[in-house]
Amino acid sequence: MTSINLKRWIRWIALAIVFSVACGFLANWQLNRREQVVKVIQRVERNYDHQRVRLSLMVPRPTEFKLSREYRRVWVSGNYVSTPPILIRNRPLDGVQGFEQLMAFRMDNGRVIYVDRGWLATGDNPSVPAKMPMPATGHMLLVGRLKQAEPLDARSAPSNQAQSITPSALADQARIQTPAKYGNAGVYLASYLLLEQESVKAPTGTLTTKPSLDEGNHLSYAFQWVIFAIMAFAAIGWGIRQEKLQARAAADPTFVIKKRKRVGDADKAAEDALLGD
Repeated sequence: MTSINLKRWIRWIALAIVFSVACGFLANWQLNRREQVVKVIQRVERNYDHQRVRLSLMVPRPTEFKLSREYRRVWVSGNYVSTPPILIRNRPLDGVQGFEQLMAFRMDNGRVIYVDRGWLATGDNPSVPAKMPMPATGHMLLVGRLKQAEPLDARSAPSNQAQSITPSALADQARIQTPAKYGNAGVYLASYLLLEQESVKAPTGTLTTKPSLDEGNHLSYAFQWVIFAIMAFAAIGWGIRQEKLQARAAADPTFVIKKRKRVGDADKAAEDALLGD
């Protein structure tokens, strides 16, 4: 009669259950991340190569934005507001720290939309960029891609800098004025533009390129966490079986535990036989 230490294995099974639940959460987290990446890829594939249209066609209400229209190319006409650029902090590119340069663009109807004029690397002083390219003055046609505004990051920042691309906060910081008839719809609050082209050429930062269509390793990581959970219970099953075999061998001197042959053992045995001959 074989026996095992039941209490000990119950504890191990309980730990395996906790571990498997944690693995389940991590696998689900990876699947959710993959789902978000796939949605972005689908939007890029659907919207990126469309012809440019007037901004008002894509965003008829400045206080709202449909995420399904992200990356659509639009055009506006007007001029940049003569206020200092606002630098969005902590924006790395290819492993280099830098900023995104945001500037307010006043359209012919008086409304204002923020434009990301590109990424700027930090200079010798990491709190400011190495250069500050400025747009041309005067009336121009501007082409850009729609992006959803970011949630407000209220952390403090130096003058003319911010932690997030939140147009309402940027407009308040720069004290942007718009026609009273628009009320709170004078500034595009839910979206901004990634600059693609200006009719009057001027230096810019590194403009945003087409997002990667690679969904990454999230699916394989999710499968790995599931496999880890299965392996935990497989290891417990193997341990219980080994303990039962050891107990049986201790109780029955005639019982011999069979050893599994390792890969290459057969070849080794054949070589030993030949040498013995």
